[in-house]
Amino acid sequence: MDRRTALFAGAGLLGAAGRAAPQPVPPPVTPPATPPRVVFLNPGEPVERGKGPHWHMAARFMAASAQTFGLQLEVLYAERDHLLMLRQAESVAQRSVLPDYLVIVNEKLAAPQMLRLFERTTVKVLLIHNDLTAEQRREIGNEREQMRHWIGTVTTDEARAEYRLMEELYRQLGDREPQVIGITGDRATPVSMERAQGVSDFVAHAKRGQILQLAFGDWGDVDAESKAKVLLSRYPQTNIIWAANDSMALGAMRAVKARGAPVLVGGTGAWPSALASIAEGGLAASVGSHFFIAAWAMVLLHDYHHGLDFAAHGGPSMKLDYMQVVNRDTAAHYDQAVYKRDGALDFSVYSKVRRPRAGRYEFTLAPLLRKT
Repeated sequence: MDRRTALFAGAGLLGAAGRAAPQPVPPPVTPPATPPRVVFLNPGEPVERGKGPHWHMAARFMAASAQTFGLQLEVLYAERDHLLMLRQAESVAQRSVLPDYLVIVNEKLAAPQMLRLFERTTVKVLLIHNDLTAEQRREIGNEREQMRHWIGTVTTDEARAEYRLMEELYRQLGDREPQVIGITGDRATPVSMERAQGVSDFVAHAKRGQILQLAFGDWGDVDAESKAKVLLSRYPQTNIIWAANDSMALGAMRAVKARGAPVLVGGTGAWPSALASIAEGGLAASVGSHFFIAAWAMVLLHDYHHGLDFAAHGGPSMKLDYMQVVNRDTAAHYDQAVYKRDGALDFSVYSKVRRPRAGRYEFTLAPLLRKT
């Protein structure tokens, strides 16, 4: 087995709010006896390589969700190489036995090419995490229009998540005038820009403080540390740094400590390393956990496969608002609830097939974080 491939047996979850579909594609009424096969083209790495565990975590919780529902899940890692990801997509499309479903990410804006590869196959495609840009949608249309096999999109409300993070950082700053530096990811990743927009939205709404500069990074801690050193020298009045992932936040935190500056640093992801830093008085806060979007996806595919079309319960395109800010008061509980007992997480509570109920899908972290 290739080291970039991981095979899981499992199940999944997903859901929330979005655009209405013009003509929903009817799901199979009677699912075949064999478990549905799902391939996830994961743009990241299977292990931590300096840019954070987001994609490893996404696969981990996706597998746990798949196991809940009896889905056969195969994960192909592209090692942050979108050209490799396209080659993997082409290889899957040429298989003699195709998967039932394919989960893709619009990493480096490559989703339209992947969608076209499967246009004349029986594979149903679900897009997660990075949505298509407006320009891409003008070119290929929306879900279930020109590309009928593209059954849905599920993303996180990234702007709203960063808005909440800034709200917490302002709270901790108190009456001081906020002077903000931002470090986001690359320009070609939609969530990178959405997270920066959420910060801008909050500062504008707060009507106080200013964003001194937004720097673009490579999602890694070393690059962020270097950029933070330069920016802190340029703007010694800085008292808040936010970063678009926790790796960059931790790198920025090292620069803050080296300078001895009284700067609050907030991250994105609520990864275990960030929670440890928060508990020790390092990072001020982090907002997470984005990787649950992969688990929610399994919920939706399970329900779709069993005759319940998620498009009728929130639309074929869903933007989910479930992110929570973690600070020093909540870090220990969050760590215990999410990371120390992920094998016991019950994703079936989100399924409308397993637990029938009217209305939209409701994906919140509350059932998973409930204290026992």
